[in-house]
Amino acid sequence: MDLAGIGTDNLRLIETDRQGAMALDQLEAAIASDRQCGRKPFLIVATAGSVNTGAFDNLSALAEIAQHNHLWLHVDGAFGALAVLSEQLRPRVAGIERAHSIAFDFHKWAHVPYDAGFLLARDSRAHYETFASSAAYLTRLPRGLGAGDVWPCDLGPDLSRGFRALKTWFTFQVFGAERIAACMLENCRAAEYLGERLRACALFELCAPISLNIVCFSVTAAQRDEINAEIVMELHTSGRAAPSITRLNQARVIRAAIVNHRTSIADMDEFFELLVRTAEVVLARVG
Repeated sequence: MDLAGIGTDNLRLIETDRQGAMALDQLEAAIASDRQCGRKPFLIVATAGSVNTGAFDNLSALAEIAQHNHLWLHVDGAFGALAVLSEQLRPRVAGIERAHSIAFDFHKWAHVPYDAGFLLARDSRAHYETFASSAAYLTRLPRGLGAGDVWPCDLGPDLSRGFRALKTWFTFQVFGAERIAACMLENCRAAEYLGERLRACALFELCAPISLNIVCFSVTAAQRDEINAEIVMELHTSGRAAPSITRLNQARVIRAAIVNHRTSIADMDEFFELLVRTAEVVLARVG
């Protein structure tokens, strides 16, 4: 919002439901309220696999709202947009094909070396007119290095940038979309398995639904914010596991994002057992 010059004062944050999806009734109410106040809503930003919890918005419903209200629908696909590669995961992104633009990263879940961000826009002319520069030093010529109607710098804010597309192309040429999709599905199965082990343990509780490959959880003890942070730091310094800390409903929780193609169910067992031992040590120390 700031980069576009609109400013975050014009951003409307919409509440989410218990599954982490945008509340459709509140979105429609916000659109109507803004119009009544003389403002001009123009954009809905939907989420397909949020980075924090892996949550999905109802993309089909949001596409209907966008069409009815003549709004641009952008989908922040983070890594969740790549679920289209897997036949089993694809239903979770139903409706994404109706978006006006989609953004996601190949480096998050397609095993492409960092960084490899991607933007797909339905209206190529609008895309070009948004970013193309008429600076004198970017003068085009009929032939030679200055030839070509569209240059990479015409399609984004970066005037100079690396050849990200090459490493993405190589990754898909070497492994293929089906093999990458199979790895993604195994990551989701590993996340579900970890969730099952956490549910069965009195030490922990899940803090968000497991929609994809992310597991957010917490100790059940008092002082959980402090204890969760201590557990993560202990795991990091042990060199054995690298979960992170995030915030859900203003509380610190532990976040395990499973993206590596080599991660197995056995790894989840090892992680869980290490997690229990670490939690017991921290609880004894804090308590």
